[in-house]
Amino acid sequence: MNATTRIGFVYCNDNLAGTITEYSVQAGYEYEFRYDTTYLQSGLAKIGTNLPLTDAPLRKNHLPTFFTNLMSEGWIKRHQAQLARLDVDDKFGLLLAHGAELIGPVKILPSLLKDEEADHIPERPQKNLKGFTIDFARDEFNEVAIRSFGRASISGVQPKMFLTHKAGARKTLTASVGMGPYIVKPSPRDLPHLAVNEFIIMRLCQLVGFNVADHALVPFSCGEQAYVTGRFDLDTAGRSFGFIEDLASVMDVAPGNKSSEALSYEHALKVAHASCGYHAQVLRDGFLQVLMAYLVGNNDLHMKNLSLVRPLDSDTATGFSKVYDMVSVASYKEYDGTELSIWLTESEVKDAKSTSSYDNYGYYTEHDFVAFAAQLGLDQKISKKLIHSLVKKVSQNLDKAFDSVLGFDELKLVMLKRIQARMATMSRPWL
Repeated sequence: MNATTRIGFVYCNDNLAGTITEYSVQAGYEYEFRYDTTYLQSGLAKIGTNLPLTDAPLRKNHLPTFFTNLMSEGWIKRHQAQLARLDVDDKFGLLLAHGAELIGPVKILPSLLKDEEADHIPERPQKNLKGFTIDFARDEFNEVAIRSFGRASISGVQPKMFLTHKAGARKTLTASVGMGPYIVKPSPRDLPHLAVNEFIIMRLCQLVGFNVADHALVPFSCGEQAYVTGRFDLDTAGRSFGFIEDLASVMDVAPGNKSSEALSYEHALKVAHASCGYHAQVLRDGFLQVLMAYLVGNNDLHMKNLSLVRPLDSDTATGFSKVYDMVSVASYKEYDGTELSIWLTESEVKDAKSTSSYDNYGYYTEHDFVAFAAQLGLDQKISKKLIHSLVKKVSQNLDKAFDSVLGFDELKLVMLKRIQARMATMSRPWL
């Protein structure tokens, strides 16, 4: 006999979208998502790619991946479990405890929202953070972050937290209670100067023409630099302007499988293409993001680091969100074991088949990216033009990007050598 154990109320901004219910069954637990009747009649869009608007319930023997991909990961998840006195594997419990504030318009609450319970609306981030400081030291980060999260969640394994402007203090950022307009990422102790690394690579992405999230290096009170990025999911009133859904969610992939050996960028971009109404620009944009990741030495472009933007009133996404996570792993040998996060093409996944050039060189070259583009429906003339244009832009803007931060010469040298080596692979003869 099925017994209801816990219920979550799913909201899209202030609208009750539906419920997610946990049932105790003989084999363990099952989960059922059901849209609210009023929401179905409202004309608003589905809340997730794999949660179509229907009055029929969606029932699974696991929590649907749309919901698991909303949750915190890694360090944050472990601490949130401790605070809520939950097992770290109790995904539904953690969702109910920390689903009140999420990136995007969706939130999950353990009870119905009362009329007097107004949304916490963060202020809009400023574009220029020059001269700003953070009012606590790097060594205090863990303690401050755990105190400040409240019932908010943020995806990603790397430690991070929300910041806001400190009242009464000029050019000072402080911990936000719950969600804030900025996300700060300190350099992990085992990844020295990662904040500087990410700033340089994101600056390079911006210089070559990618639409990137606003970013800055802001020092802690101790002087150590932190990477700070402005949220880009908010409208001028501070509310979510649309759905920001990562490709893990779009592809129905659990967070733990975001870099699975069973995935390829070919398949991921084809899914994104379909989700965006088959607009050709989506394929080009996705192709260039993957190529850029290869050129800079970023093997962390997994399915949670690529997201689609979708209006609140549409079931069709408009394209990729701003680029928000791009680093070089060249400086970190323990993480530098692969060229990319997942395979380029489906033939590599299914048949372990690469190009003849890869068989000869042992690494990706122009030949592989042209073959990748062909699988996306881009002809050779177009793909070669895209490749050569991006390589040229990267070459022209390297100095400007690296000069945007003073010092860190050893780090810069390793990063620069990797980028130069990867650019050179794009001029290798086809074999």
